[in-house]
Amino acid sequence: MPVRPPLWLPLFLLATSAAAGPDGELHERAIVVDTHSDCTQRIVYGGVDLAQPQPDMQVDLPKLKAGGVDAQFFSIFVGPWQAKPDGFYAEALKQFAAVHALIRANPETIAWARTAADVRANAARGVISALFGVEGAHALLPGGQRELLAHLRRFHELGARYMTLTWSIASPVGGSSGDDSDGQGLTDVGRAIIDEMHRLGMIVDLSHVSDPLFWDAIRYARRPVIASHSSARALANVPRNMTDAMLKAVARNGGAVCVNFGSGFLDDRFFAAEEAIRARVRGLHLAPREQWQAVREATARLPPVPLARLIDHI
Repeated sequence: MPVRPPLWLPLFLLATSAAAGPDGELHERAIVVDTHSDCTQRIVYGGVDLAQPQPDMQVDLPKLKAGGVDAQFFSIFVGPWQAKPDGFYAEALKQFAAVHALIRANPETIAWARTAADVRANAARGVISALFGVEGAHALLPGGQRELLAHLRRFHELGARYMTLTWSIASPVGGSSGDDSDGQGLTDVGRAIIDEMHRLGMIVDLSHVSDPLFWDAIRYARRPVIASHSSARALANVPRNMTDAMLKAVARNGGAVCVNFGSGFLDDRFFAAEEAIRARVRGLHLAPREQWQAVREATARLPPVPLARLIDHI
């Protein structure tokens, strides 16, 4: 059987069936990889079984099969409302364990993939590959450099094949685009972490990072990087999106930028609407977890951007 070419595309809004015609044929031949999904947290904190259809979610195993997705990166993301820094690492381990339990319970549908060869082999037998990406190096906390590197190695053993250097808060690696650390670049600890990621074979993910950290990291990196869920800042002026210079730098590096299908990252008007929702919710003085849930529910009611706008980013 011929090896299918890779197609790296984050599918935040999955179709329920593959398209017909030439485009559908390309989709069928390609290895389709969703590089980022936050469904993991619903398994751990919501008790959701992804083996069953979940009408209010964009990702579950039936949707992945119907949409022709061959490989899913499950995001290991620890929200700062879920634990204090001294509990981040332990919380991340819970999320790894939950996805591994899903895999064990559904061997005919999904299998753990450690390598690209595993992904191709699973695709050849019609099984979805499960991979892991750690969203934010804050998940390595607590500890000093020695402990952080040990935690990184454990994440790799459990299946992590990329790590986003920051989420929307600063991490031991450097500054984030999402808080007042956005002027900070790569730290000395961050250099050690990138060195270890290279040694392990983990991909450096530059979504979410501050502009200074992006430039420091891509200059320091000796291997191709990715942005697992980032769109074009020229089309939607959002700090998390990438400038044209950044996009070209990733291309020169040999890496890949995977478009974020979230409406707020594709169109300034939608981002402004989401920010207005966040401002209203902040005024309610809810607990952090309740605030996050209220924003999630309200923004989910916003209409999607036109498909043409998404295509512009691609």
